[in-house]
Amino acid sequence: MHYHHRNNTKKPTDSKHRMCHKAEHKKCILAVHITLVPFKYINRNNKVPDYIHWTIRQHMGLQVTDKYYKHIPERVITVNGTTIMWNVLVITDGTILANQPDIVQHDKKEKTCLLIDIAITDDSNVKTKETEKLSKYEDLEIKVSRSWKVRAKTLPVIIAALVTIKEGLDQNLQLLPGSPLAIELQKITLIWT
Repeated sequence: MHYHHRNNTKKPTDSKHRMCHKAEHKKCILAVHITLVPFKYINRNNKVPDYIHWTIRQHMGLQVTDKYYKHIPERVITVNGTTIMWNVLVITDGTILANQPDIVQHDKKEKTCLLIDIAITDDSNVKTKETEKLSKYEDLEIKVSRSWKVRAKTLPVIIAALVTIKEGLDQNLQLLPGSPLAIELQKITLIWT
């Protein structure tokens, strides 16, 4: 409890966050609590996939806007046997609940498919979130591999809301066309918070 001193009387105040009823702290504020500012939360969480989509388009030699934040991703792009899907349900030969990663890159020539799912979390939850994403899309990986006859792989891109860049994030990003930069993802997260 915190006490305010007014006229030499002590009055208790509640220091818990109004929406989640947990102790209020920087993490909650920087995470832009979804119930407090839903548009800002959604906007920030869309800007990271937008940037990654923008770098992929650029790598594919397609025209892009001069700034990533002006980019409006198309749902599906196909160039030279590579299809990039943005926020699209992935159709397989069976029913799967988790079938909509942020970005899917299907390379028909190489017979590969990357299921890219992005999360922004507080610094203490990075490893847990990565494990959660890998587990969430495991069934989709198997179904896509069988249905599309490709090597499917889930690639979680986890960005900490404060300053920690997860060990291995740079290596994961190198697997993406255009090799988006971890430092740019961190800046986008902070700027759009």
